[in-house]
Amino acid sequence: MKFTSLRLGVGIALVGLALAGGTARAQLEANLGALNDENARGYLQPLATALSATLNASVFQTGDIPRSKPTFQIQANVMGVTFDDADRTYTPTDPPGFESSESVKAPTVIGDPDAVIQEGQAGTQLYHPGGFDLENFTIAAPQLSVGGFMGTKLLVRWISLDLGDADLGNLELFGIGGQHSLSQYFLEAPVDVAAGVMYQSFKIGDGLVDASTLQFNVTGSKRFGVIEPYVGIGYDTFDMKGEYTEDTTGEGINVKFDRENNIHLTVGGRLNFNYVILHGEFNAAAESGVAAGLSVGL
Repeated sequence: MKFTSLRLGVGIALVGLALAGGTARAQLEANLGALNDENARGYLQPLATALSATLNASVFQTGDIPRSKPTFQIQANVMGVTFDDADRTYTPTDPPGFESSESVKAPTVIGDPDAVIQEGQAGTQLYHPGGFDLENFTIAAPQLSVGGFMGTKLLVRWISLDLGDADLGNLELFGIGGQHSLSQYFLEAPVDVAAGVMYQSFKIGDGLVDASTLQFNVTGSKRFGVIEPYVGIGYDTFDMKGEYTEDTTGEGINVKFDRENNIHLTVGGRLNFNYVILHGEFNAAAESGVAAGLSVGL
């Protein structure tokens, strides 16, 4: 089976990876052209998991939400994860017209670049394409926060980029959420605590990649001068689907990835200056990773 363009895979790979170059993109299309939709899903699954982990990082960095003091901050965030060894392979299923005589572990898109040959009945063979030998996945996102009403803060993320490819179209990330102070209801609370929720949608083109994530979170922090350590516990959900076109029939194929549901643990710290805040954190969620950011505002 050969695909004219497995645009879903190309779109996902463009998110923070070094696969955006023409040569790498063409290689990815060639690799995916050897896979049916189910194996394409297994091949790309590590990138879906990484996208879940990075989008849900660097959202909540404090439990200190002023009750009535106006706040306004513009933030730049960078989020990254490191892949586990288990992410580097998957177990493929037999495509139509092929019956395997042995089980193999095939590389995922982040796995070994060497193809794996699977033996089949009557001397047939099936080639499973190699990966790109990736160890990390990183994306960046701007974030705006506005607070000062009854201990509540509004959060917004938004970015729109023209990918410069007629097949890919635009990349759009939009997120909206908020935090509400819980410690304001207690006299002399030992730490600042706030509950938060954040919804984000991520799209490439017209249906090529359509992902959404929802995070529920409780964050506690304590300020010591300019230093403010924080700990967060949350729950993430992540859904993603996409479509591509089969070359032989021209039929549109829809691929829906398994939903990601994960407990999200965050440990981090902030440096609070007059108009500038720096933060860094470690996240354990769909994948483990780190994030950092710079905020400017009041």
